[in-house]
Amino acid sequence: MKKLPLTLIILVILALFVSADYFLNNLDSDVAVNEIKNINVSADSKPDKDSGFIDAYYKVNDDVLGYKVISQVKTSQIFEKIDLNSLNNINIYRNRLEKSISQTTTDKSQAVPTSETIYTYEIHGPKNQGSLTYLHTKLQFIAQINGVNETINEVDTYGHNSFFFNDDNYKNTSFLLTQINDDLYGFQFNKTNPETGEDSNSYEDVKKMINNLMPNAQPSTPEQPKSQ
Repeated sequence: MKKLPLTLIILVILALFVSADYFLNNLDSDVAVNEIKNINVSADSKPDKDSGFIDAYYKVNDDVLGYKVISQVKTSQIFEKIDLNSLNNINIYRNRLEKSISQTTTDKSQAVPTSETIYTYEIHGPKNQGSLTYLHTKLQFIAQINGVNETINEVDTYGHNSFFFNDDNYKNTSFLLTQINDDLYGFQFNKTNPETGEDSNSYEDVKKMINNLMPNAQPSTPEQPKSQ
């Protein structure tokens, strides 16, 4: 009588093994594949570049201190020189701003209608990581410039961090990158008006634009660094 329960237990265990083996061997392969596909492996997943980021600050047709935003494109470069494709989680916009002005000729005999153009770049990155985005962007400059006729001059005069990118092939053009909170703003502008040869007002306008982008902005006129 004592051996009967043990025999029943062994038979039940064998039956379970047989059932399990049958189920595994006849499992629909499509179901198995779908289950593998549904596994979320975060370490190999690339974040969506457009998720969680603000849109461009400037909009087409905006009036910015007398300049009109003529065009806006999404890009992967800044100053059309430094490629930032290797940086994930950023959105870059390039804006063209134009302002109609009137300047007198050299002999001051007549007024010449002309215009000033400023290109602004917006680099929008993750929240609360503005300094890190600035550092990674600066490292890309260092890695991609030749260090001879292309250099950077960190000035920390504008926004929370800033530097000038100098290119001897474009001596009449200033390239300024600044960090303001979570985002970076690049400004490309002429030092003199190419049509008249007179000093451009763009530099003063850029300083005002940066000041307006700053939180709780107060009027300020930082002096122009000696090297740009």
